[in-house]
Amino acid sequence: MSAIRTLIIDDDVAVAGIHHGFLLARGGFDVVAMAHTGQQGLDLAAELGPELVLLDIHLPDMSGLDVLQRLRGRRRPVDVLVITASRELDTVRGAMAGGVLHYLVKPFSSQALIERLDEYVMLREELASGGTGELDQASIDRLVAPSRRSALAETPARTPAGQSAQPEPGQAALRLPKGLSRPTLDAVVEALKASPEDVSAAGLALQLGLSRVSARRYLEYLVVHGHARLTPRYGAAGRPENRYLWRR
Repeated sequence: MSAIRTLIIDDDVAVAGIHHGFLLARGGFDVVAMAHTGQQGLDLAAELGPELVLLDIHLPDMSGLDVLQRLRGRRRPVDVLVITASRELDTVRGAMAGGVLHYLVKPFSSQALIERLDEYVMLREELASGGTGELDQASIDRLVAPSRRSALAETPARTPAGQSAQPEPGQAALRLPKGLSRPTLDAVVEALKASPEDVSAAGLALQLGLSRVSARRYLEYLVVHGHARLTPRYGAAGRPENRYLWRR
């Protein structure tokens, strides 16, 4: 299957960048745009026709539920995965009534989102393989199951000292996505550790002899798993540049 065209709608630029990193690290998704207001998200959805929307509830100009309702009122169908800090019962019920596939509460572990993305990809593959014929009850149950799930998402594991438990990048617990290699990851880690300040993907690519896209994939992978921190740097004009810093 081709990469899933995805639109991210979140008012926080840094958080939207982290979501982008999750999708990049997992692979199989193409982030076509990121929006930081509800209206911008609706305009981009109409223009670009994404297949999946990662949607926040708290937006500066309207509720994410309003965005969801207006997306549902359009002729072109789109799948929606809500990622938000909102836990209110009415909000959760409104999202479920709007047909969201998942409702993931911040903060959450990287594994929580990866599992939901994996399930979504499997769902799409099952739909694609089903053709246009009729479905039996078991098939229908599998397809509608995600929208019935609870919104009480898991939170990151904690150590006795109250810190998030984060494995080292070299441990087997971190399963590398397709296209990433362990030696290159180790080189990226060492370069980040040795840098006294944050670095850009372009700078790291030049230092290690990688392409910029490849360097960014490794950096976003480390952000997803909590080993690096993404810090957008705003210039005089244009989009902010993402910088990366090792979590010491």
